[in-house]
Amino acid sequence: MNDWIHEVSTERVAVHQGQRLIVRAREPAALPATLTDEQLERVVGVRLLSLAADSEPLHGWAPGLPVDLVMVDPGAEFPLLYRHVELLDHHPVRVIVPVRPGFAKAVKVAVSLNFAVWLEPGQPEPALVEELVEVMAFYLRQPTVAQPVEFFHSALLGFYHDDPTPLWRVLDTDPQSLRIVDDDGAESLPGRLAGVAATVATDADLGEWIARLLATADECQSCEFLASCGGYFKWPRRDYACVGVKRLFGLLREAAAELHRDLDSAPA
Repeated sequence: MNDWIHEVSTERVAVHQGQRLIVRAREPAALPATLTDEQLERVVGVRLLSLAADSEPLHGWAPGLPVDLVMVDPGAEFPLLYRHVELLDHHPVRVIVPVRPGFAKAVKVAVSLNFAVWLEPGQPEPALVEELVEVMAFYLRQPTVAQPVEFFHSALLGFYHDDPTPLWRVLDTDPQSLRIVDDDGAESLPGRLAGVAATVATDADLGEWIARLLATADECQSCEFLASCGGYFKWPRRDYACVGVKRLFGLLREAAAELHRDLDSAPA
């Protein structure tokens, strides 16, 4: 038996006996109606695929179980976040926000409501890089921000502690730890790696896998941010120009250095 976590629909939970699971559902009520107490022992989190659905059935169910709210169109869906605030009384909640035009407003609303945020940056075009810079400044400088905004949070800590973590791991797309199971039972790698044969990630650790499959371009091999990025922004288009994302990592490195200076100069 492998140690992967499998993301499955509620209908397939019974098929994956003895495995750790993330369970996805469009209707929150399907989760308490479907999962037994024994099955819940193997569930590490749930993902709600529709913000329009009523999450009240989860308020008194499985307290402490992490919940992801998955956005598709953040520029239009952000008002729906207000109807899920009471989930925070019972669960740690993270909002998954794809980096699409208008996503900055969704991030700011989510953080103001005390949700953690997890960005899906993809391969952002220049206008979206500018929006990412805006969101990063909000995360770094707005004193009311009390929740992490990933990937900024982990990258900042990586620079601060000189211990970087590749974005594949930060953003839960590590091919060594997660498999997505579709409704017909077919398994794939997570996120943008869905088209890559899962067998290529089976026998190597993440660093070897990155070096072999992703970070093969000369730009990656000479990049000062390779340890933090892991070739994340070179997939699926390997000709993607990384000027903008290098700027993001540079700003995070400067912020980490500033934090060091501030703490070193603070009174004991």
